[in-house]
Amino acid sequence: MRVPELFVGTSGEGLWVSRGPDEAWRVEPSVPDDARIFSLARAAKADTVFAGGAGCVYRRAGGRWERFPLPDPGLEAWALATDPRMPSTVFVGCRPLTLLRSDDGGERWTPLDLRLPAETERPHTPRITSIFIDADAVWCGIEVGGVFRSGDGGERWEPVWEGLPSLDIHALVRGEALLAATPRGIARLTGERWSPTDLAAPWRYCRALAMVAPGRELLCGLGDGPPGTRGGVVRSEDDGRSWQAARLSVTPGSSVWAIAVADGGDLALAAAFRGELFQSGDRGRTWQRLPRTFTEVRAVLYA
Repeated sequence: MRVPELFVGTSGEGLWVSRGPDEAWRVEPSVPDDARIFSLARAAKADTVFAGGAGCVYRRAGGRWERFPLPDPGLEAWALATDPRMPSTVFVGCRPLTLLRSDDGGERWTPLDLRLPAETERPHTPRITSIFIDADAVWCGIEVGGVFRSGDGGERWEPVWEGLPSLDIHALVRGEALLAATPRGIARLTGERWSPTDLAAPWRYCRALAMVAPGRELLCGLGDGPPGTRGGVVRSEDDGRSWQAARLSVTPGSSVWAIAVADGGDLALAAAFRGELFQSGDRGRTWQRLPRTFTEVRAVLYA
């Protein structure tokens, strides 16, 4: 059976990879060892991996890494998504608020017209933190700006805000319904309206979402704030309607910022903002802290 690779994107320590929690970690030599990596994604072919950096996107294809610049070197690639139906189509969401699409695997980028309404409050620079593609639409979550939907591949966008507990969107994932992680908990979209979910956790600041099994099992990383002083993971077995705390071997010293699930769902990796890593081998029910830590982690991935 193929052993998946674990990728960890750091802010200032480059991109790290391991063949498993008991194997040595090594910095990816084709990515600068001081690179800031904000996002990670894989295409339908596991060998094709994307890493979003400052002013660029890195792509591994056929075992070889390449760097592709974004149209503006000041952009930070905070969100990445590949289209499961068209593997060469990649979306990147940036800080400051910019959405780009590539139809050739990241080599060239086209700006898309995603804008916030003029009346939207902006307590800080808006940025796209999550992109999710399903059979019917492309979805974008914006911090701070809400959720937007496009039914034509990203050419036109409409807000889907009704019922959201906050326009500060940190992550999106779909089971049977679309779910959004916010600083005020997790919201679930039914029809055209969002509703709060039952979150049995001591904190409401939700940062990461991942699907374990389609339509039922989901994971959320959360904590007591950004970057926070305590973190945890909650798990749902009813498509995000209710959430219960998972068991971690120790309490993370910051909010859990990123979660990845391997194919099959048994293995999961969670990262706290200040660099602690946790792995689960039982679909996210229990977690063990790994010995390797980093200064700051923004993204994790199995590929």
